Amino acid sequence: MDTKAIGLWTFFGGMVLALVTVFVNLGGWASHVLIILGLVAGFFHHHFRDNLLTLGVTYLALSVAQNSTADLLLIGPYIADITAAWVRFLGPVVLMAFMVWAGAFLISGKKR
Repeated sequence: MDTKAIGLWTFFGGMVLALVTVFVNLGGWASHVLIILGLVAGFFHHHFRDNLLTLGVTYLALSVAQNSTADLLLIGPYIADITAAWVRFLGPVVLMAFMVWAGAFLISGKKR
């Protein structure tokens, strides 16, 4: 299995697990698994190399949506919980992607 497939499947699995944690109480271990999946996805997903700005803006937009949708009638709490779960997963993804892909650019000044 190549590294692109590892990054893609861990990202997909993390997003699905984050969505499942909203509707099913999996206990405290799910948070640890989400963090590990996020770090692995951020390290191996090569698509993030070209889209670091888009990834960062998506993370910030989901963070804002998490706080602003809670007041909607009926579906607001569900939307807020789903975005909160995705933000919990995307935090480690964004951190690792910026460390891996932007770190080389910041140190050397050349695009990798």
